[in-house]
Amino acid sequence: MAENKIRVLINFSTLKSGGGQNVGLNFIFSLPKQDLERFELFFVVAEKTAIYRVLSEKKYNILFVTSRNPLKRIVQEVVLVSRLLKKNKIKVVYSYFGIGFFLGELTQISGSADSNLYFPEINFWSHYRGVSRLKRWLVDRYRIFGLRFSSAIIYENAVLEANARTLYGLKETKLIKPSVNFDIKLLDYSLPFEKAGGAKVGLFLCGWQLNKNVMMMPLIAKALKDKGIDFHFIITAPDDGSIECQSFKKEVFKLDVEDMIHIVGSVDKGFLESLYEQIDFVFLLSLLESFSNNIIEAWYFRKPLIIAEEEWAKSICQDAAVYVRRDSCEDIVDKIISLIKNNHLVNEKIANGCEILKTYPSIEKRTKEELEYISYVAEHN
Repeated sequence: MAENKIRVLINFSTLKSGGGQNVGLNFIFSLPKQDLERFELFFVVAEKTAIYRVLSEKKYNILFVTSRNPLKRIVQEVVLVSRLLKKNKIKVVYSYFGIGFFLGELTQISGSADSNLYFPEINFWSHYRGVSRLKRWLVDRYRIFGLRFSSAIIYENAVLEANARTLYGLKETKLIKPSVNFDIKLLDYSLPFEKAGGAKVGLFLCGWQLNKNVMMMPLIAKALKDKGIDFHFIITAPDDGSIECQSFKKEVFKLDVEDMIHIVGSVDKGFLESLYEQIDFVFLLSLLESFSNNIIEAWYFRKPLIIAEEEWAKSICQDAAVYVRRDSCEDIVDKIISLIKNNHLVNEKIANGCEILKTYPSIEKRTKEELEYISYVAEHN
């Protein structure tokens, strides 16, 4: 009977932290609720990760534990993992994001979330110079190779899927919407300031990635201050002394808005509901994203979303967000003020978001869709 099963390697080796790791954990936790009669699952995972710990505790079949270093991992994939795939007669590999560098006759299914690959007209790495920029260019070339090398690609964003077919001639693709797990322990979050009666709070739930356009925040704060609006910003980036952090803080003090901007560092999932209850607006000013949990969280916790007026954002949010020109402080401030003054607009955007949210799958349904697609691709290759 086992011989008739599809032997599948689930490749988690690129998921080491953050949102990607959470998505991988959701997949694992939902497996007991799936019909796995068709499959025999094996796993490759990066060392010292939550995914590795959970797989070990649940005694899943871990084929290999890779290094967290990308170059070492590729060598391990070519030399060691490829040999184990052949030994265990595994013909299908599902790499959650990215691609595994495995040798042999394999059907590789990959998840892709590198949005910049699908908008070549945008100079995504314009903020980087020299060796740093070259490294990112080389990584992008590797990822494009992975797209073309894969038998099938899974996307979370319809625009990215459409652009992939046009730009790279991909034939076998699948759109599977993301899901987010809100079944978490609830903890009380304390704001780092005293919120007065009429004060408004905006949340940037992100790190120092320049793509997020967080460097606009001090300018926005200054403009709001000049208009006499009591406003606070929370950013979950770390106060880590990085170049980006230092530049940001320098601008904050230069514009005299240090009492309006609060760098709080990473926020554990357990505090999210409490944090969202105390804020008024969610900001996402990214130039490009494949998807962002900020969107689903804003809808789920019923907070208006202020987002960059970009093609990727419109394809996801439709009429459930307020769009701004991400590099225009004046436009962003005008939209903030319009939301403060117009409660009907706030409620309309929240209601639209709640409707769209109904179209997103539960974690169990998403995992079921993934497994069904793996089975489909395996049978047609």
